[in-house]
Formats: sequence, structure tokens, C-alpha cells
Amino acid sequence: MPDLKDILNEDDDLKNDDLLKYLQGDLAKDDQHKVEKQMADSDFVSDAMEGLEHIRNKRSIEDYVDELNRQLHKQVSDKKKRKEKRKLKDNSWIIIAVVIVLALCILAYVVIKKQRQSEPNRPAIEQRN
Repeated sequence: MPDLKDILNEDDDLKNDDLLKYLQGDLAKDDQHKVEKQMADSDFVSDAMEGLEHIRNKRSIEDYVDELNRQLHKQVSDKKKRKEKRKLKDNSWIIIAVVIVLALCILAYVVIKKQRQSEPNRPAIEQRN
């Protein structure tokens, strides 16, 4: 299962921890250069960095991430539950009902056709004398 906290999983060189350390100034020069290069190459990374810069308390970022993950999991599970509710749970009764209705329609057609065939031919308009 992929790491849900690592939103940059397609960029193997850059991790969330690197972004946080870059903001706090705890990265080595080589790693800082790597992060800055990633920011220049990727709009997503630069937007992520810009969003992280707006957070005043850098220590509370982990709390924000955890809260966002909880909300995301709740939202996804709610959508999954709604989708499960919309599914037809007992298809056998629906199939049986459709077959019965079709059988009744066919039976009614056959009965009406036989009844018309057994009647003597009547003229469409009767003439009165």
C-alpha cells in the first residue's frame, strides 16, 4: 500500500520531509539545490511550497497533514458507502419479477389472438335493412 502521507510519490527524489526541512532551513546545500530545481521544474512542487510557506507555525504542519488525511479517509469512505447503497442488493427478485411480467404479457397476447381466431368473421360495418 502506498504511503498516504507522501503526496509526491511520483517524484522519487523529493519527499514531504524534504519540503518541511527546506522551509525550516535544515537541509544541506546540495539538497536545497535539489528542492529548488524541483520547484523550478514542477508547478505542483512550487505550489506545494508556496502553500507551506503560508503556514505560520511550521511545527503544526504534521497536525494539519494528519487532519487532512482523516478528513480525506472519511470523505472517501462516505462516498463508498453511498455508492454501495445505490447498488441493487437483491437482483434475483427483480429478475423474477421481470420474467413474470413478460410471461403474463406473452400469455395475454396468445389468449387474445386465439380468441380473435375463434370468433366468426363479422363484417366491419353491419348494414341495416
